[in-house]
Parts: sequence; C-alpha cells; structure tokens
Amino acid sequence: MTSRFDRPLSAAVEHINGTLRPSTVAVVCEPRAQRVVVRVCGEIDMEDADGLRRDLTAALDSSPCGLDIDLSAVTFCDSQGLHVLSDLNREARKAGKTLVLTALSRQVARLLRVTRAQHVLTVRGWPPPEAFAVRAGPARFSGTPPG
Repeated sequence: MTSRFDRPLSAAVEHINGTLRPSTVAVVCEPRAQRVVVRVCGEIDMEDADGLRRDLTAALDSSPCGLDIDLSAVTFCDSQGLHVLSDLNREARKAGKTLVLTALSRQVARLLRVTRAQHVLTVRGWPPPEAFAVRAGPARFSGTPPG
C-alpha cells in the first residue's frame, strides 16, 4: 500500500509572496510492518523544508520502529534540508526509533560529506565512487577565452 503525504509534483502549487510556484519536492510513504519506507524526490530547499518536515514527522509518528529514507531522487538539497533530517533524527531517537538513509543522490552525499553530517546520521546507501569522479577533458569556454 502506498500513501502520499505530499501532493503530486505536477499538480502541486504553493502561494508565495502573491505568486504561484510548483512544489519542487514530493514524498511518497510506504508503511511496512515495523518501519515506514519514504522516498523523497525533487529539490529540497528553504521554501519546501517545512512541508518536508511535516510529511516526514507524520511518517515517523505512524511508524512503530522508524523510517528508511531513500534520497536517491533528490536533485538538490540545501542546509534547510539537512536541518530537517538532523532534527528528525533527534526526534526519532527521543522516541526510541531510528532513522536510516537507505540511498543518497550524489548531491545529498556531497552535502553530508562537506558538513560531516554522515557522522551523525545513519547512512547505508552511498552512491558509487564513480559518481564523484571528475570527468577529464578539454576545458570549454563560452565566448572568448580570457586572455
């Protein structure tokens, strides 16, 4: 059974400063016997952090043992997204539950490494090393090269 705490990406709109903008993050939850599997996709930024926090907190509250979060489809994550995960991890521990990041996109993995948050969060799904390889090749310039 799949339940959706967030709106579908194509239909979601939020009212921000008098303008409408599509939501950039979606959360899909699959309750299991002991844990809830959560798949997050899209962009996690300051504008979507509160909605993500609300959805993940609801999933944690509904789970007897904790959350398994798949972030492999996250294309962007800023410090607000990291704060949501850190706060949720703290709440899970206070409730005697666990939070496990089961898959990371390259962008999320880089954020965790730069901030050293991988020492605080439980991660079991790092991207393969080749995802971080720098591609060799000639430098490309748009327009006239500096000189």
